[in-house]
Amino acid sequence: MNKINKNLIGFWLYMISDCIIFSVLFISFLSSNNFFLKNLIFNYRILLIETILLLFCSFLSIKVINNFKNKYYYLNLIFSILFLLIEFKDFYHLNTINLNFKLNNFLSNYYIIIFFHAFHVLISIFICLNLLLLNFINKKFKINNIIFSIFWHFIHIIWLCLLLIIYIKK
Repeated sequence: MNKINKNLIGFWLYMISDCIIFSVLFISFLSSNNFFLKNLIFNYRILLIETILLLFCSFLSIKVINNFKNKYYYLNLIFSILFLLIEFKDFYHLNTINLNFKLNNFLSNYYIIIFFHAFHVLISIFICLNLLLLNFINKKFKINNIIFSIFWHFIHIIWLCLLLIIYIKK
């Protein structure tokens, strides 16, 4: 088995383990019951903006596979950072109105899921910076860009699940 196949198997094992972790987090969230907090009104415009940002990042990750142009990496970085800034602004707002993770099981599960997803966006930023560095030294590895694109698709699919399970489900 050559090196590329081992790397791909390792990547897919990582993706499967992440799917299992997110599944457990979703089940834990759905099992936490707090009627008052489930009826919180979220800002759906901000959620739409965050969704669009993540979908653009996935789209840009596909554009990189065929073109190897750095502008797609830079745009991906900008959109990823914007997403994280909006996300942390939301955390700050919830914390200022005393809805923090210490209040109850529902909010604790909410924060864990959202932070875990934000952590994956942060990982994608580091991967993108690494790919930019590889392009800077003229090493264009198509397999790395494909893995980057698959990872971004995973991130936005998890985000869509978050939208359905946390924000839209009443």
